[in-house]
Amino acid sequence: MNTLAPLPVRPAGPLRAAATARTALWLDCRRTTRQSADQALAEAADTVRDMLPPDAGDPAPAHRSARGTIVVGPVHGLAAYQQLMRRLLPEATASPGRAFAVEYPLWAVDALVDARLDLIGGCEAKAMRSTAGIAGAHLLYDAWRRDVQSPQWARAAERGATAPYLLWTTQPCAGPDRGAAYAGKCLFPGTALALSPTALRTFAQHGVVTGPSAVDITEARRVARVLDWFGIRLDTLEPSAAQAATSA
Repeated sequence: MNTLAPLPVRPAGPLRAAATARTALWLDCRRTTRQSADQALAEAADTVRDMLPPDAGDPAPAHRSARGTIVVGPVHGLAAYQQLMRRLLPEATASPGRAFAVEYPLWAVDALVDARLDLIGGCEAKAMRSTAGIAGAHLLYDAWRRDVQSPQWARAAERGATAPYLLWTTQPCAGPDRGAAYAGKCLFPGTALALSPTALRTFAQHGVVTGPSAVDITEARRVARVLDWFGIRLDTLEPSAAQAATSA
């Protein structure tokens, strides 16, 4: 046996993959108690960069992370994202150094689209279940990359403004395994990923990450075209008032 033969390269574990992809990990403790949130943050202090703290009361269009980032949204489609970015441009310019994050809830996008697919019925519709959230994330990330490199945001940066970044959120889901599965497919550079404490532990324990760490716009557009054939537009997707109240 040749003891000098090179060993196969072992795929990077989830936490290392996130760090390599420059994806910041957050804790999502909005549905936990303050005591549980503090405990989870202490346990994961070396892993996470920020936290979405427990809700303080009535839902608001914007709230702050534990470290002061203003989280706006959520947005479920490209049209709402673009409208929000236009609104944030003068606000970020007028507040140099203030950090903004635009929330995109993968679980909610999947839930909205899957409910419509279930009403349509049939094998073709069933095959498209649980594809919208990730596809929408790729489309949003592609748009975000163009936005932060645009002349408008470049001029704002010269005045001290910080461009918003995308925050992927994964709960409430069908357990921590679902949240960890979302996480493995959203390790996009320059973004942040928020996981519940249990989902973060599950994600860290996974052996490897098989999801993409770069945008796959071709596949995302294919999914969008198929959903459009079913009459579901990813770019204009938004929940009804009743659905928004239920998920809040």
